[in-house]
Amino acid sequence: MTALVLLSLFPGALAMAQAAAPLTGRYEKEGGTLIVLEGDNETRVYYEAVFPQGASVGTCECSLVVKQKSGNRWTLQGAEPSDKWTLNLEPTRLTLQGKTSDCCGAGWPGKDSFERSGVRSPLACELKAPRAYFFDSEAAPTPRKAYVVAGDKVEAFVPGSEPARVPARFQGSRKTTVGLLERKHLECPRERATPAGLQPVKAEQLQPFAGTWIALTRKGKELVIEKPCDAHTRSFTVRPARGELEVQLGQETALTKVTGLKAGAAAGSSSLTLTYASGNTETVTWTEVDASRGLVRLNSADLFSGNREYVREDKKSAYPVQEEAGCDTER
Repeated sequence: MTALVLLSLFPGALAMAQAAAPLTGRYEKEGGTLIVLEGDNETRVYYEAVFPQGASVGTCECSLVVKQKSGNRWTLQGAEPSDKWTLNLEPTRLTLQGKTSDCCGAGWPGKDSFERSGVRSPLACELKAPRAYFFDSEAAPTPRKAYVVAGDKVEAFVPGSEPARVPARFQGSRKTTVGLLERKHLECPRERATPAGLQPVKAEQLQPFAGTWIALTRKGKELVIEKPCDAHTRSFTVRPARGELEVQLGQETALTKVTGLKAGAAAGSSSLTLTYASGNTETVTWTEVDASRGLVRLNSADLFSGNREYVREDKKSAYPVQEEAGCDTER
């Protein structure tokens, strides 16, 4: 099941220890994504997750607003007075907790946590309309006074339901504004849609591949996780509910749709077809190397050239991290 949770956090002081650590970004784990967009006027948080519901997966979309904040806990409320949620701000993780409600049906475990150390940048978009005003909600008939103009860069999140208005964050010279912008006014070059006539693979078929996988580099007989000075560690994330496979290339990302999936010729292997907005496709061979260690090998002509191994994020502690030499040296 996919859960999308919108939380609108109104101004309120956080404890100094938490305030010192900005939370804006994208937090990912196997089967889930948490988006945080912080502004001077408000903060919005979005949650997506994949979880089983009987023999299949379903969807749920929830909109919540913060009623009370403290240094390490935000209290959230859904559409009904009894629909209470919390977001706990722990030193190393963010934990969302709530009860099953109309917006998130049976099967959701009621709690989900995301490591703060793995935060990544939100989607980078540019305004293509002459001017666009921020809105408070999807249904709000009147916009705010705040606006952005053509060429302005914003950080945004486009939910899988593709709403007419999407959450966005604009860092101005005087303040940072967060709210909803009309989706049609945004150009998001890192985002790739599915070409007309093509449908992504069903969520239940992609579920075994779900989650974030970290690239491993062979150093002699040892596999290590390389940590570059000025880039993210290479990785990729599979989101079954949206039929997506996104590759973190270091300083940029490539977002594709998985439009084909079939068993490979060798035992434990699969063939995935990735499709870009242009209609171009790329076939990726996915081979399970060691299931107990969360180890797989991917190979393709472009995104996964080099026949490299990847480890599931929750198993990465078994591999040493090797930092690039000279990161602290002034250049």
